[in-house]
Amino acid sequence: MKLALVVLNYNDADNTLKLLGSVADYAVFDKVIVLDNSSNDDSKVRLKSFCEKNEKVYFVDNHENKGYGAGNNVGIRVAKDLGMDLALIANPDTDFEERVVKVLKSAMEKNVDIGICAPLVETNDVYGSRENVLKGASCWPMRDFLHSLAENGPICRRIFTKALHYDRNFYNAKIRKVGAVLGALLMVRVDAFIRLRGYDEKMFLYGEEDLLSKKMEGIGLKTAVITGYKYKHIHSASIKKSLKSLYSRQKIREESTMYFYKNYLKINPLWQIFAKVFFAFVRLEVIIFGLL
Repeated sequence: MKLALVVLNYNDADNTLKLLGSVADYAVFDKVIVLDNSSNDDSKVRLKSFCEKNEKVYFVDNHENKGYGAGNNVGIRVAKDLGMDLALIANPDTDFEERVVKVLKSAMEKNVDIGICAPLVETNDVYGSRENVLKGASCWPMRDFLHSLAENGPICRRIFTKALHYDRNFYNAKIRKVGAVLGALLMVRVDAFIRLRGYDEKMFLYGEEDLLSKKMEGIGLKTAVITGYKYKHIHSASIKKSLKSLYSRQKIREESTMYFYKNYLKINPLWQIFAKVFFAFVRLEVIIFGLL
């Protein structure tokens, strides 16, 4: 099966070029697709110059920034046009070894019922521990409305951590079916992704992982993690460059989450009001305590 790497950049050429310098020449990748999401700095010029020096690397200029999901949708469509079967979507602020990619590819070749596959994020904490979860879990169960809402509340997710995440014993198996995986680094089946129309482009940022896994589940494909292999992620480094305010990031998170609740979890108007009130308190938590 042919594999492409898809990297989406927005005003983050430093991280993107650092990543490409490390992984673009990996033999496991048949093609490398670099998309600039209408950056307003010098990213486009720098990335285009890099891509022109490597025949395997394709540069795509998105003339309008419609968000993370829309940008990666373009990347997967390009991968399809280039004859790719699988695509590894990687954030610029990730770092991974070629052997990790090979294991993901092998797992998807051997398990035709897996639509999304990812390794674990490297951490000093025990997977499934409270410390690990609060810093950013690699994967989590598919949640209903109330559990999802609790996870979106900084204080609530600290209180109900055990009810919202997998415990330590879950990670003992080599490969595990999960509800969703962190979107920073994941491999997808190109045909399935396109069949499902990929990410919902009305969600500008945040929540894409849950939605994509839910869509895959709808056509009988699983989301899985390979527990013995890891990658490094500078959590939200790219996002923080373009959205420096914690409050502004929270507002976008709320908009995406509410859209997901209304259109995919189909919550009723009463629950919608409840969610809006809940998020009003979350904003206060962000302002007062600076919680994530």
